[in-house]
Amino acid sequence: MTEASELRAAVRAVDAFRDLSEENLSRLIAAARRLTFEAGEALITQGESSEHADLVLEGEIVVTFESAHGAIPMSRLSAPCLVGEMGALAQFNRTASVRALCQVKTLRVERSALLEAALASPTLLIDVIGRMGERLRRVNGAMTLYTHALAALERQEFGPEFLAELRNPLPDLADFGDTFNRLAEQILLRRQRDDEMAAAAIIQRALLPDVREFAETCGVDVCAAMTPARDVGGDFFDLVRLEDGRIALGVGDVCGKGAPAALFMGITKTLIHINLREQPDLSAAILKANAYLTTNYPADHFATLVYAAFDPVTGEVEYASCGHPPALLRRADGTVESLLAGGLPVGMFEGLKVNVRRAHLRPGDVLLLYTDGVTEAVDREAREFGDKRLIDLLSAEKCACATDWTGCVNAAVRAFADGQPQFDDVTCLAIVHA
Repeated sequence: MTEASELRAAVRAVDAFRDLSEENLSRLIAAARRLTFEAGEALITQGESSEHADLVLEGEIVVTFESAHGAIPMSRLSAPCLVGEMGALAQFNRTASVRALCQVKTLRVERSALLEAALASPTLLIDVIGRMGERLRRVNGAMTLYTHALAALERQEFGPEFLAELRNPLPDLADFGDTFNRLAEQILLRRQRDDEMAAAAIIQRALLPDVREFAETCGVDVCAAMTPARDVGGDFFDLVRLEDGRIALGVGDVCGKGAPAALFMGITKTLIHINLREQPDLSAAILKANAYLTTNYPADHFATLVYAAFDPVTGEVEYASCGHPPALLRRADGTVESLLAGGLPVGMFEGLKVNVRRAHLRPGDVLLLYTDGVTEAVDREAREFGDKRLIDLLSAEKCACATDWTGCVNAAVRAFADGQPQFDDVTCLAIVHA
């Protein structure tokens, strides 16, 4: 494969790069290196730092986990495919090794070029999240199988059907099932699951905007804070600078917790963000995202959210709520208004209706968006923080800036919980009209 057109076609064949513009594709290829590996040579070595990803153009590779008992094959992949991109994006050491099974030709993409491609086309991040979810599903399936087998063994109910399953649990994990006596493999599976969750948390944080940089660039007083109930949560917040000079801000809460919720969160937030960048219309952006989600995801995946478009010059605000707790408008004199909410969550029904309403911020007013993790936090007596306590807090406090307002809300929730476990993500976003 020497022709430039063939090389471009091979790169395009990988889902992660299918939406790259011709300019960005050319830049990616120009920054990459063509490499050749003979059978048995390592493309990636477990434990090393992750500085690149390899796009396999020709040949076949095997992914192995290097355990104390030797190399355990995890999966075999054929060209065209992309490996090592999770580690390169998240910057954690390699969790597996990759070796050539025959002569393999690759395009090596350094981390800087990979990040540039990810920023140019969020499809890369969505693809990474999707494949990470599939890998997690397979690992969880294997863990469930071994757990059931152990329970059956303890109850003396371990029969031939378990042995047959253990010998061939999943195609990608067939080597794990050839001997049940090596119970240490469960530890390896749990360890890999922890690595996947850590990677998911890093990628989730990467999908969230840099609030400080956004505030400085746009010249607005805005702050957002999110505390996941687990390593990976289902809440999100978003900040978008619109073409018409307004600032779009939003928060959302995906049904569920853990990696599945984080995956759906990342896709939902990314879709709305891209739609708003293309057209500064709240209703159109949400409806377009809902159409994609209802077509490609089951109805038990959905998200509540509230988005607002704020004009920092006039103080005018447009806002739309989809099954989310109402945004709060704290006036400079301490009075608090609850902005009308309602509607259905996104991702649930095709015929979603989005009502866009209006409000007006005067100098010194604060607009607060939050998730129900704030109001539904519980204390030692199982009492909820509640809407009234939040409104009273905003009315009583006199904070100087958006950072102080989000800090005040989070501190009040922590003090109220008094050490009780956090069962839901806590997210709030505040913007102050200068």
